[in-house]
Amino acid sequence: MQGYKKLLSYQLSKIAFDLTWELAPVLYPTFEDSRQRSQLKQAARSLKQNIVEGSEERSFSSKLKLWDVARSSGGELIEDGEDFLRQNNLPRWHKNDPRLAQLRMSLEGYHPFSRSAPSCSPVTSRSSVTSSTPLPRVTITTVLRAAGSTRSNRSTRLTREELEIVLNYLLDALIRCGYLLDKQINAIEKKHQTEGGYTEKLYRRRQAYRGY
Repeated sequence: MQGYKKLLSYQLSKIAFDLTWELAPVLYPTFEDSRQRSQLKQAARSLKQNIVEGSEERSFSSKLKLWDVARSSGGELIEDGEDFLRQNNLPRWHKNDPRLAQLRMSLEGYHPFSRSAPSCSPVTSRSSVTSSTPLPRVTITTVLRAAGSTRSNRSTRLTREELEIVLNYLLDALIRCGYLLDKQINAIEKKHQTEGGYTEKLYRRRQAYRGY
């Protein structure tokens, strides 16, 4: 149980969840924006919780379905973040932007990502999707400090430059999470092809028990 906590996709989804719940009221502060705030939060929760639920499922088909929902929720969040940048004339950083490399190194210790790895392709020497060492908790304040900001914890408003930094790091984390989910989905599809599904396994065990 709770083996999902070692999944890097889960750890990145947790970073995305924490940042999104902090950012939602900052990006959309008015009463009229309440629906947008709720949608952002629900998409972030769907990403993380469907990774959890899928990981706990024994059925391959159920895993695939839930992880695919998580992947879709992450894609929804990426689109929302890119929309906000575009509508507010804020730049979208390239995946190899050195500022992203600095943030990954400071916030995650490049654990387990290579210093030169693009944001959409987390690389390890083992090509693994798991890690026994969890990534640290990431907040708006820690992102900005990692970027060199000396802002006060008491400040609630973000400057345009600060929004640019936090949103681009969030998008980067979401893209890497989606990449890892794709790897998990591909691995389960291959396993299903070679080993069969949960129902098939139960049937074979029943046959073996009966001796025919």
